[in-house]
Amino acid sequence: MKDKAKRPSDRDKLILCPDCDLAIKNVQVEEGKRVLCPRCGRNLISPVSNTVEKTLALSIAGLLLFIPAIFLPLLDFDVIGLESSGSIWDSAIALVNSGFYFSGIAVFVTSIFVPLIKLLILLQVSFQLYISRAGALTIYLFRTYKHLDEWGMLEVYMISVLVTIIKMLHMARIQYDTGFICFILLLIITIFSSLFLDEHFFWKEIYKITANKAKSSPSFSQAKRQES
Repeated sequence: MKDKAKRPSDRDKLILCPDCDLAIKNVQVEEGKRVLCPRCGRNLISPVSNTVEKTLALSIAGLLLFIPAIFLPLLDFDVIGLESSGSIWDSAIALVNSGFYFSGIAVFVTSIFVPLIKLLILLQVSFQLYISRAGALTIYLFRTYKHLDEWGMLEVYMISVLVTIIKMLHMARIQYDTGFICFILLLIITIFSSLFLDEHFFWKEIYKITANKAKSSPSFSQAKRQES
């Protein structure tokens, strides 16, 4: 029984590629190196030091910057004495009011709603791992985060802002507001939060904590006594 308890489970022996479903042997990887899927080239393991602490800090910083980045004006345009300014929230509302409902909803979902939900999920998951209190909710939230990962498009909105600046540069006087700086910082934080998120380590820790909680539960102890 003791040898069997020390023996690693199949979950620890194999890694399943999320893109092509290829099962490969799990190996220990040093920081700075990574394991790629031999079939499709998907990055499977890329260890990051203190990934939980870094993700937690970045999610808190992102949430602090979120409100000013979304609701404060980004740019001020002065065209022949006519001044105009707007925020990301204003652009979504203006599109809806102008009859471009699909575009307005797309801006709201991809540039406001999804980035906010992703930051909240990262905060919750990383905090639960930090205090070793992961559970079924943590699994559901982390899966939801991975599904939403492709819907947050702050980079696309930033490109549209840069295109507007380039086109208006010779026609108007442009002043960069506080919202623009906060938006750039928010974009940088979201990028680094993805880089510092060690998905393999997160799943391993979630599984380990939930397994330990299940073993310490009264029902598990009672079942063990019945088996013995």
